[in-house]
Amino acid sequence: MLVKNAMTSGKIHTLSPRDGFGKIVRFLVKNKISGAPVINKKGKLVGIVSEKDLFYKLFPSPKKFYKDPEYYMDFNRIEADALAVKKLKAKDFMTRKLVTIGPEEHILKACSLFIKHEIRRLPVVDKGKLIGVVTTNDVYKRFLTVLSSIKDK
Repeated sequence: MLVKNAMTSGKIHTLSPRDGFGKIVRFLVKNKISGAPVINKKGKLVGIVSEKDLFYKLFPSPKKFYKDPEYYMDFNRIEADALAVKKLKAKDFMTRKLVTIGPEEHILKACSLFIKHEIRRLPVVDKGKLIGVVTTNDVYKRFLTVLSSIKDK
C-alpha cells in the first residue's frame, strides 16, 4: 500500500504561524485531531504543531524536570508559567525540523519514520506542495485493516 492510499487529503486542517495558543487548542479539539501542519502566507509548509508541542510548553521534558525537580513541584510557579504560555503563537513552539513523505512512498516507510522520529503524523508533500497528511491512525484504519484481512496461506 502506498502513502496516497492511506493519507488524509482534500481539506487539510492547517494552522498559521500567527495562530495563538488558545486558538490552536480550540482548533485541535474542534477538529478532533492531535496536530496540524503550519503554513505561511505564501502557502509554504513551515512547521507542524502537535499536542506534544503544546504539552511540552506547559510541562517539562523528563530530562528538564530531573535537572530541577523542586522548581516543578512549586505549583504556583507552574501555574504562572502556564498563563504565560497563553501568549505564545504557533511560530514560538512549532516543530520546524520537518519530516515529510511523498505520496508514492510505501506506507511501511511512513511507519519507519514514525518510529525513528517518535512522531505520529507526516505531512505528505509532492513537488514541494502539501497535499495531505498521514498519521499513525491512518495506518491503523487503512493498512492494518487490509493486512489483517489477508488470508494466511
